[in-house]
Amino acid sequence: MADAKSGHGGPRAGAGRPKGSRMRRSDALVDKLLSANKCPVDALTRLAEKAEADGDISTAIGAWKAVLPYVYAKPKAIEIDPEAVIELARELATARARAQVPDVALSYHAVLQKYIDEDTA
Repeated sequence: MADAKSGHGGPRAGAGRPKGSRMRRSDALVDKLLSANKCPVDALTRLAEKAEADGDISTAIGAWKAVLPYVYAKPKAIEIDPEAVIELARELATARARAQVPDVALSYHAVLQKYIDEDTA
């Protein structure tokens, strides 16, 4: 077991590659491809179109799948607060109840007003 005081083992603050940084090798490859006017996305698109024209559907699907992340980002997961969902369900239930059941006090008041109007007429 690692001793907490020795500084060995476990995560340490500031250790490792910074989040979002790229490796030097990746930057060199990008520079090399761009300087040679080569784009992997363009090449995959040409491959997919040729495979479609030749009737090779599985190759076309594979090439289009490889291009897809460059065109459409993956949807991100969203966090839902359970309490907010419960509150929304309560509000919906209340609104539905109001829409289905007429206000008894209002309808009773209307009936009484009708009788009063008949008596005074």
